[in-house]
Amino acid sequence: MVHAHAGNATEMLKKKFSQKKYHHPVIGHFADKSVQFKSIIEASKVTGLHPTLIFEACIGKIFKAQNTYWEYVKGNHYIKYKAYYINAQESYTRVGGFNG
Repeated sequence: MVHAHAGNATEMLKKKFSQKKYHHPVIGHFADKSVQFKSIIEASKVTGLHPTLIFEACIGKIFKAQNTYWEYVKGNHYIKYKAYYINAQESYTRVGGFNG
């Protein structure tokens, strides 16, 4: 089992953000203009938002991140991640309430 110690935590973050889904082009729709970024990692560095937050906004898991709408530039990766999230959302069923 891997524990998140100080040295190990940075390794785990590097591994997580080296995933393919963080390296596709995205568009951020700000209040007055839309800006295209080469990747989620680049958008994160420029805006200061966490990459996972931008990714979740791109696939539609959350509506917007920090008053900015995010989307993948249309392509195969857009279809793949969007379809995966939609299928996961539709197949999820919860029998009981939140407290059991």
